[in-house]
Amino acid sequence: MFFHRALIALWLGAAGLNMAAPAAAAGTVVASEERVEAAYLHKFLNYADWPPASFPQADTPYVIGVAGDDAVADELAHIAAGRSVNNRGVIVKRLLPGDAVNGLHMLFVGRGERARLAQWLHQAKGRPILTVSAFDGALEQGSILNFRVVDDRVRFEVSIDAAEQSGIHLNSRLFSVATNVVKGNR
Repeated sequence: MFFHRALIALWLGAAGLNMAAPAAAAGTVVASEERVEAAYLHKFLNYADWPPASFPQADTPYVIGVAGDDAVADELAHIAAGRSVNNRGVIVKRLLPGDAVNGLHMLFVGRGERARLAQWLHQAKGRPILTVSAFDGALEQGSILNFRVVDDRVRFEVSIDAAEQSGIHLNSRLFSVATNVVKGNR
C-alpha cells in the first residue's frame, strides 16, 4: 500500500500536484478532482504504446479529446502547454456530442457525457484510442481506463482486454498503480 501511494504521489508530484488527502498538512495545496484527473491523463501518455501507424511522423503530437468536462480540458491544456511527452507535443481538443474521434490518441469522456458514454466508446472501438472515463461500470462498457474516487482520492482501474482490442499496449507499471486491473470477460 505504501509503495502504491508513493508511486501515485510521484506521478502527480511530477505534474506539480498533491492529491486530496483527508489530513492535508498545513500549507499543502489540495488539488481538485478535475486537476488530478487531468494530471493522470497527461501521465497516461508515458505508460501506453500506440501502433506505429498512429504517428505518421516522428514528431506527430498526441491528440487528446475531452468530451463532457471543460474543467478537465482546461487543466489538461494548462498541464500540456509547453511540455512534450516522448518528444511529442500534446494537443487537447474539446469534443461536442456528434464530433468524430478520428485522429485522437486518447479520448476522455467526462461527467457531462455520461448518457453518451456508449456512443463515444462505440466510435473509438477497434481504433488505437486510449479511452478513459469516470463512471461506475465504464470498463464493462468497453473503456480502457476508468477514474474512481476511493477514500476521497482519485484512482483508476484498467481493462487489459479493452486495451488489447484497441491495439494499445499498456506498461505493466500502470497496473501497479491501478486500484483494479481486469483481464478476461467480466
